[in-house]
Amino acid sequence: GDTLTIEICETPTLGTAATSYTDETVAAKYRADVVDALSFRAGLIAAPQNNGMMGHTLYQLAHAALKRINYNMSGLDKMGIVAAAFTHTSDDFGKLLENVAYKSMMKGFDEAEETFQRWTSKGSLSDFKIASRVDTGVFPDLDVVPEGGEYKYATMNDTGETVQLATYGKMFSITRQAIINDDLSAFTRIPQKMGRAAPRTIGNLVYAILNNNPTMSDGKTLFHADHKNLITPAAGITTESVAAMATAMRKHKDGDAFLNVMAKYLLCGVEREHEAKKTLASEYSVGGDENKTTPNTVRNTLEVISDPRLAESPWFTAADPGMHDTIEVQYLDGVETPHLEQQNGWNVDGVEFKVRLDAGVKALAYQGLNKNAGA
Repeated sequence: GDTLTIEICETPTLGTAATSYTDETVAAKYRADVVDALSFRAGLIAAPQNNGMMGHTLYQLAHAALKRINYNMSGLDKMGIVAAAFTHTSDDFGKLLENVAYKSMMKGFDEAEETFQRWTSKGSLSDFKIASRVDTGVFPDLDVVPEGGEYKYATMNDTGETVQLATYGKMFSITRQAIINDDLSAFTRIPQKMGRAAPRTIGNLVYAILNNNPTMSDGKTLFHADHKNLITPAAGITTESVAAMATAMRKHKDGDAFLNVMAKYLLCGVEREHEAKKTLASEYSVGGDENKTTPNTVRNTLEVISDPRLAESPWFTAADPGMHDTIEVQYLDGVETPHLEQQNGWNVDGVEFKVRLDAGVKALAYQGLNKNAGA
């Protein structure tokens, strides 16, 4: 009788009967469907509707990408098919994986639990050259101008710090084996963790300034007796000591002019968080006279920000960065999100991803920051 031939295809036909991706006019939908299907598997989005790529494995997507361009896969094993998909279908396979990896990275970036953004300012630099953050100082008091009198020009002295960007980054790779094994976490969880690492790196630089007390352009350290921002005696966080810190900050001067800098934040290590919140929330004075008769004059005057990277004993007050210079985080062209780049692997049998962030951190002035060594 007649011979019946049955062809068994290991890789399912691209798409479904209701969805065709062969026409180049719907190529954009194909790419969007692949990204959405993988994003759903990675937990980045809700289940997409009318998506013909749902349920496909990474290897099946590599096979499908080659099929779209009519690539001859005869004689290729799975490793060869995945390699060809990266090499010959960069727009369909490699770029789509990069898209999902980028979404995962940004999810990690957005989820990062950082504190430095709440009390520092953000700046922008256009290149990696050393730049000056010029502060013209406080505008002098206005003169009395009698009728018919002559206005006088103000004299202002330029002051400032130099700043410079640096590049921070890491690489990670996805092997062909990970694609064949359908290891989706290889390019979702790793980028997500690297996304979290980007702002954490900046936070490390910010809090290192408070811990390490760098030298300013005047040759003195940020917290220095001559700057009148190293408050003594060393004390715990009490009504009296907080009031002393706030008072000292208000008395900072530029020449003969009082700056009247208002403290807005109290910064401390996590060991002092309870102490700080208790002092600033209590109805009655904390420390010394606690007989519930003396009002707490610093109640609700500052916002407490604690961070585990700050040393245990010292604590600080900081001004509103929108009003006064404190610590500024500069980014290349103002872009604070990390970049993700991809290339075919040379040192690894697969594809390599690079995460980078261009940033710099600098204390611009000392008048908006006070320190107490703690007790």
